[in-house]
Amino acid sequence: MASASFLHITKQFPAGDVAVHDLCLEVADGEFMVIVGPSGCGKSTVLRLLAGVENMTEGVIKIDGRVVNDVPPRNRDVSMVFQNYALYPHMSVFDNMSFGLRMQGFARPVIEERVRRAARALGLGDLLERKPPELSGGEQQRVALGRAIVKDPRVYLFDEPLSSIDARLRAELRVDLKRIQKGLGTTSIYVTHDQVEAMTMGDRIAVMKDGVLQQVAPPGEIYDHPANVFVAGFIGAPAMNLIPVTVSGRLVKGSAIEVEVPRACGVDRAVLGIRPEALSESPSPRVPSLEMKIDLAERVGRDQFIYGTAGDDGIVARIDAGIQVSRGDRIRLGFDVRDIHLFDAHSGQALSP
Repeated sequence: MASASFLHITKQFPAGDVAVHDLCLEVADGEFMVIVGPSGCGKSTVLRLLAGVENMTEGVIKIDGRVVNDVPPRNRDVSMVFQNYALYPHMSVFDNMSFGLRMQGFARPVIEERVRRAARALGLGDLLERKPPELSGGEQQRVALGRAIVKDPRVYLFDEPLSSIDARLRAELRVDLKRIQKGLGTTSIYVTHDQVEAMTMGDRIAVMKDGVLQQVAPPGEIYDHPANVFVAGFIGAPAMNLIPVTVSGRLVKGSAIEVEVPRACGVDRAVLGIRPEALSESPSPRVPSLEMKIDLAERVGRDQFIYGTAGDDGIVARIDAGIQVSRGDRIRLGFDVRDIHLFDAHSGQALSP
């Protein structure tokens, strides 16, 4: 096992595009770190820099305290799993999983033991003699994961490995992968654009946008205390409601909302954020509320999500599925002032309400 350190890493391509800007990130020994963000945010580049297949423009990368800037990829002792399976179609599952070990000159008994142990953990024990064309997409991805696991590296790197698999199998593999990682205790860095994967798998989450690290924290803290407007809007499904407001002392006012916060924020314009689940129907007259005109209602199990407008602002709320609502209905939704978030309208950074 090993820690991984990114110290003021910048990656600029020859054309001038900056993929990663001044990244500082510490991944602890045995940690499962998830890097999440939209396409093009630089998250996959971070993995390639650690693996050594991309060269950084500035900064220092360390693995277990050792600077690896000039260490060739083959000597960094990391193992990378990609979105595409990259399996050899003419080889059996066993041979695909053992290929790297054979190239490194491992003894046959060691190869047998490692491959069969990984195959059992991944549910591939009965498939070792099959070839990739005979496998489902989920099984092929398990083989790709197994090929990485048998190498027993100091750091695993996962570049959106589950994104091409259907939703049911993706959920199963998320559980399997996290279980195996915890069992092995190996440091892992997992890249995804899927916030569900990030929130369910990561010990901590690093949120990126436009090559810049926005926030690093455990999943609960990311959700409950987003550092800025981008994180607030990116993490959560449906996304947090973000409402432009004016601020006068402790009084916060929007087009359809007015609430007094516990303390003055020191700004005159802000963005008020509130999660859909923090809005409740039939509020007490004693709590702040807003009136919403419903455009669409979607039922999901015991919940339904209602979409509409309050004043000039789009609003999403999660309410009980038993409440009958239709397009054009108006509903009053209340909330607890402790559930709101305030962000500076200019910088986007979180304020303390």
